Amino acid sequence: MKALPYIGIAAVAALLAWTLEHNRMSAELAAVRLENAEVLRRLAEDNADELERVTRRADLLQQQVADIDAHYTQEMIDEKVKADALRDAVDAGNKRLLILGKRPASCPAVPTATDGASVGDGATIELSSVARRAYFNLRSGLTSDTNKLLACQAILAAGTQRVD
Repeated sequence: MKALPYIGIAAVAALLAWTLEHNRMSAELAAVRLENAEVLRRLAEDNADELERVTRRADLLQQQVADIDAHYTQEMIDEKVKADALRDAVDAGNKRLLILGKRPASCPAVPTATDGASVGDGATIELSSVARRAYFNLRSGLTSDTNKLLACQAILAAGTQRVD
């Protein structure tokens, strides 16, 4: 029984040490949690700013693509109207589609534009209806393809612009 007061003092000392250590660890843990909360808050703000920047860029690119599409679609429509008007004028006989060149002797079915022209004299040659149709189809296809390529290049150029 003589040791009982010493055991009591040791138990109280151990309990006091444990309480102090617990309080120190709790304070340290609270500081770490606060620091982590601050880091997470900063990351969330940075991510929100980045998301806003990316969203603005996407909206701008969508608008640019829509504008480019509208521009080149209108150009294609205008070119088609011109080509159709030219085709109609040629078909009606108001205009003629001629080739400057020499009519080879092997093509007697191709009429010359002037009655007085002879074979090999450098006179103009009028195209047949099949050749005219092929010419206008090729012309239309080239115009369409050119406009499509220009639109693609414009869209690619818009996509490489830096927006902040």
